[in-house]
Amino acid sequence: MGDLDLITSYNDIVLPTAWDIEDKSPFIDIDSSGLEVNYTDPDDFKAAVVRANHPIPSECGIFYF
Repeated sequence: MGDLDLITSYNDIVLPTAWDIEDKSPFIDIDSSGLEVNYTDPDDFKAAVVRANHPIPSECGIFYF
């Protein structure tokens, strides 16, 4: 694979830009910008899950969101 092929493939990568408002635990609120998450359940020991709007590609190595 040449250097040009690497540049082209990296340009095709779609990175996460916000939290997915549809794919989250019921006691999670996401603000209108999609960047802030709040835990709303009165019990603070329950696990919660929220996903980003795009998966983190393995080609990224390390990604901070």
